[in-house]
Amino acid sequence: VAPQTYVGQVGDLIVGRIAAVGPTRWRVTVAGTSKPAQLPLSGVHLPGGVQRVRTAQDARDMRQFFAEGDLVSAEVHNVQKDGSLVLHTRSLRYGKLENGCLKICPPSLIPRRKNHYVVMLGNMDVLWGTNGYIWIQRKLPDTPQQDNKEAPLADIQEKLRKQHANEPVLPDERQAIARLGNSIDCLKMIYAMVTPESVEKVYRESINQQVQIQDMLRPDVVVSLTAFLREKN
Repeated sequence: VAPQTYVGQVGDLIVGRIAAVGPTRWRVTVAGTSKPAQLPLSGVHLPGGVQRVRTAQDARDMRQFFAEGDLVSAEVHNVQKDGSLVLHTRSLRYGKLENGCLKICPPSLIPRRKNHYVVMLGNMDVLWGTNGYIWIQRKLPDTPQQDNKEAPLADIQEKLRKQHANEPVLPDERQAIARLGNSIDCLKMIYAMVTPESVEKVYRESINQQVQIQDMLRPDVVVSLTAFLREKN
């Protein structure tokens, strides 16, 4: 069985869940680690991309950023001597995750790669957390050309995120997300490395073989959909 332990490295992208809100930091549950990670208030991206010292008012408003139970994407900023992680979400691409689907794999099945944000099928954003959490959502709207030069890019992207979170997912998008998710599970079931390339291959195979989404995880179907992996050897 693939190991479930995740050993963080600086620069890793992880997907975690907010466990508690403290006076100046959030405690984040990161799958595969024995100790919760810390996300300090100084490590989050403020609305509008403002660069300034965090104030007492920011500390009082922490639950407006992230509340208990929220899923977040973040980057490992530091690894403490005891192995616990310090995170940050200062980049615009990190933050709260909404309106998508979470899949869980053993961390050892997700190799580190240069880019863990991958657009798949042309309309799906997939975040490959090195801790074994994979987040699938429809693609965020592209940032429009700025006619109003006074509007900060951070504000525009924040509006697009909220728009994405509030718009219902269409039936065909739900089916694509479900098929992608089952493609990940197919690879996990045979303990194969879970990469964007292998997942998309399983996805295409399921369509070529006219397999219904609900039948993809039958053992005989999993063997058929992943046959290309054994043909390589």
